Amino acid sequence: MVGRNMANHYFFSALMRYGTFDEYHFFLSNRAHRNLFREKHAKYLEMPEVAKKVRLFDRLDLPEHMRKYDYTVMHLADHVTHMASLARLRNELQVRVPISAFIHSLSYPAHMGKYLELLFSGLSAGDTIVCSSECGKKVVESCLKNVSMQNGPVSRVNLSVIPLGIDEPPGCMDRALARRQLGYRNDEVVGLCFGRFSDFDKMDLFPLLQAFRTIQGDRNRMVLAGAVHDAEYYQILQLWVRALGLAKRVEFVVEPNNEKKLALFSAADFFVSIADNPQETFGLTVLEAMHAGIPVVVSDYDGYRELAGDEAGIRVPTLWTQMDGIGAVESVMDMRTLHRYMAQATSIDMPALKDALRQMYTDAQLRAALGQQARERFLRLFSHRDIIARLEKLWLSGKLQFSLNDAPLPPMKMDLFHTFSHYVTGLLSAEDVVSATDFSRELLRANVDYPLLPNMSDLVDQARAKTIVTHCLEQKDIASLLQEFGDSWRTRFLLMWMLKHDLIEIISTVR
Repeated sequence: MVGRNMANHYFFSALMRYGTFDEYHFFLSNRAHRNLFREKHAKYLEMPEVAKKVRLFDRLDLPEHMRKYDYTVMHLADHVTHMASLARLRNELQVRVPISAFIHSLSYPAHMGKYLELLFSGLSAGDTIVCSSECGKKVVESCLKNVSMQNGPVSRVNLSVIPLGIDEPPGCMDRALARRQLGYRNDEVVGLCFGRFSDFDKMDLFPLLQAFRTIQGDRNRMVLAGAVHDAEYYQILQLWVRALGLAKRVEFVVEPNNEKKLALFSAADFFVSIADNPQETFGLTVLEAMHAGIPVVVSDYDGYRELAGDEAGIRVPTLWTQMDGIGAVESVMDMRTLHRYMAQATSIDMPALKDALRQMYTDAQLRAALGQQARERFLRLFSHRDIIARLEKLWLSGKLQFSLNDAPLPPMKMDLFHTFSHYVTGLLSAEDVVSATDFSRELLRANVDYPLLPNMSDLVDQARAKTIVTHCLEQKDIASLLQEFGDSWRTRFLLMWMLKHDLIEIISTVR
């Protein structure tokens, strides 16, 4: 239930509903990945209008299909994992297709190596990193500038700001029904903070509790909901709630399902999130609150300020300072510890937070006005129908602008079969002569398949292997087998697999 996974899920569902392209090809890691994809997206893949335009392929099919299809764009779920590698592959194959990718968390020092790799990957004018916020864009710009200053002329990286969006609940449940389900009284004012319980990669809730302590009255409730990502922190939080005397007015809701989450957003009077961690880039829960039509109290931090603007709620100022001691060792620190230190040095303006809560708990007219403005802002800027249209415009523009980068191939690629060729005793030769083994003859007579490891069926065709065994009942050289079954890497892989598992054996060899 982390933001990146939710954002990708929302994006897929929106693309299937609002996208206007003729087909969408997904290149997944293996058979298990394809089965998981079908399971997680069954709701949409079972729709006839979606099923006819979605095609799932193995990742190994990627080079062949990049040559075969004139793709409009190749879009990635993030800009770190494969963007540079895909650009290198595209340039090696000399195919005309731009690449785009979303950003997510940006605060990991190890990403600098990925930015360096991007600069030397041969990016084109049509390639784009899609940033969900201006704040996120500035982070990427700063990182790219830093690595480019050290390495001379490199590829220019295009950045475009298009926010994330949602069309899913919350926002569709009747408020009175939601309150009855959750057991809230009609006269209660309910503040909701929804986000995983983790100080090192979400937010520290202690300042929020300190501020809420100043709000008097049994009718004022604070609900803290989300997944527990740090059990120790969650336990400390519970103890502190009791120590502050807030146990009767602060409610913990752990691991809520989608129905419970919908009820929480529908029943709440306002939403609060005081993000203090650089791991946060956008803020989907803030968007969900705006979609539900409730006002937000958020820290004036990262993409939160762009989501809320000036009309959807109240932004609470934040403060930071330079800390050279931490910066000097950031690249060799444990990431959890590093993010905890950075967040604990990020101060939320406590007087302003207390005042914002006071206004939300006491001024029903203000809540109503800000909630209406939050909903209008969502519809104006963050509806997925409009966001998909903006992405399609970006993709089509990238296709028109695209030109292959004539820069030399970058040095980052590891040619595995060349780099590790000295590990093995020798290499298979076309002159090597092989024969079926006694073991494979027994399997053939019994008509029994050899057991396959998970996902190996993507590369090992049992029927084809049996046919090769039949051919090798008499001795055959590798050259004749390649001529018979096709001189491709897939045939060579199958032959090596059969040698490994004692289905064929080398009778004579040439070295």
